[in-house]
Amino acid sequence: MNNNSKSLQSRLFNTFLIILLVRTGTYIPVPNVDQEYLKNILYSIPLLRNFYTNENLVLGIFSLGILPYINASIMIQLLVSIIPSLEKLQKEEGERGRKKIIEYTRYLTLVWAIIDSVSIAVALRPILFVQSFTIFSQIIITLITGSMIVLWLSDLITENGLGNGSSIIITLNILSTFPKTIKTVIDISNPTSAAVNFFTFSLLIICVIYVQEAVRIIPLISAKQLTSNFGNNTKNSYLPLKINQSGIMPIIFASTILTVINLLINYLVGLNILPNFFTNVEFQSILFRILNFVLIIAFSLFYSNLILNPKELAKDLNKMAVTIPGVRPGNQTSEFLQNMLKRLTLIGALFLAITVTVPKVNAYGFGVTSLLILVGVTLETSRQIQTLLISESYKTYI
Repeated sequence: MNNNSKSLQSRLFNTFLIILLVRTGTYIPVPNVDQEYLKNILYSIPLLRNFYTNENLVLGIFSLGILPYINASIMIQLLVSIIPSLEKLQKEEGERGRKKIIEYTRYLTLVWAIIDSVSIAVALRPILFVQSFTIFSQIIITLITGSMIVLWLSDLITENGLGNGSSIIITLNILSTFPKTIKTVIDISNPTSAAVNFFTFSLLIICVIYVQEAVRIIPLISAKQLTSNFGNNTKNSYLPLKINQSGIMPIIFASTILTVINLLINYLVGLNILPNFFTNVEFQSILFRILNFVLIIAFSLFYSNLILNPKELAKDLNKMAVTIPGVRPGNQTSEFLQNMLKRLTLIGALFLAITVTVPKVNAYGFGVTSLLILVGVTLETSRQIQTLLISESYKTYI
């Protein structure tokens, strides 16, 4: 029991120490940037809003955070599904292939960090009193270095702490707005408004947990069960298909695409290629909500097939001599799984798209994206703690 507590305490201490380092780095300002003027350009340059929270108006050395790594991971997953050599490396090379994919992801993270850092440096031109190659280089190198340090710290959390490092750091950024949330709740003097907000918040939490944890059970039967006279005594097997296979990835996909579209529109308007009404706030709001809805649906359907390929799954079931009752092995099983996955994914995608694009679907400042991350990370971390406790308890009896 002492070893159990020691192991858990050690992981908790490592996690909290790394979290403290990340939060400290977020508030260490980038050199040569007058932080007092950041607020003046924050709302006029949408790119910069991706790197701030409501409570953090400091462009810090860790402001890029884990964002380049997330974009790199998404791109690698897309490339794996497109490039046969990468797909073979991931599926057939075992541990060596997995390490190679991770290595490629690291290189791509550096590329994304360079792109984001250069974009931020260019966006900061209105508040840089001295503009020179040296100044821009210092800003860019500082942000790139900070991003790679955050990636390294997230790996340390995964290996020596609790939970997935990247998820923990993303959750940390979300929870950084918690003090303001508490202040907002305290300042609400109208009991009716407070009650409505509390009800909305509770309802969102329930819906998010349901969508995250809901599964469709597909019964399975093996050849051994078919030939056994004691089939009723054998343990039933099943295939669980989640309603939301892709998690928040479609939202991240859509957000990235919309950011690029927004930058492109502003650039084309600046060149007088597009009319000025494209920059109208109301027009952009309606246009981006429609695009966001469509992109989330499309990416959900696409990404779910990356995570769970029905054809590969049907082949694996056939190799294990396992079938779905009433469905023939092979192509019929593949079609059955494909149709089932599409229907389930569509339900989850509609939930994501509606809650993200409908105005003011949030409570106490938390939108559905933040709640999906918080709930997912909380469940994942709690499962790891339970697994760790069970594992350590088992060792004490050996």
